[in-house]
Amino acid sequence: MKNNNILKCIALFFAGGFILAACNKDDKPAPDKTSKLLYNWKITSIMTNKVGQTALDSSVFNACMNDDVVKFTSTGFDFQDGTVKCDSTVFKYSKGNWAYKIASDSIQLASTTPVKYASWKVLTLNDSILKVQYVDSTIPAKKVNQLVSFKH
Repeated sequence: MKNNNILKCIALFFAGGFILAACNKDDKPAPDKTSKLLYNWKITSIMTNKVGQTALDSSVFNACMNDDVVKFTSTGFDFQDGTVKCDSTVFKYSKGNWAYKIASDSIQLASTTPVKYASWKVLTLNDSILKVQYVDSTIPAKKVNQLVSFKH
């Protein structure tokens, strides 16, 4: 009877070890892209499509945007117009809250001034470059795709 219990314990021990080894998770967790955003990003280009075209081949980047930045912090974001002021109808300057949505690989922006929501699809994000694409829907009947590039 004792031998039978000892054999059961040994078998249970090996089965438990096998199960634990089989459950070893090899998947690497998704990289934390939020920390890569916590910089002052300088706008380097804004491309859009021409009216009636789908290709993003028209620049709407103005010389006055050379010193404009967006600051991402742990408490929010702030677009800042540089010393040379731009017409804010081309690119909206605002501040508010943001979050990184891993499922859609996008930056979610909730502006408080002016109140507006935007979702930027992240195309490139590394230690020095951020490229995003979004649909400017200020005029719903004439939605415009924009590709915005930043560096820090």
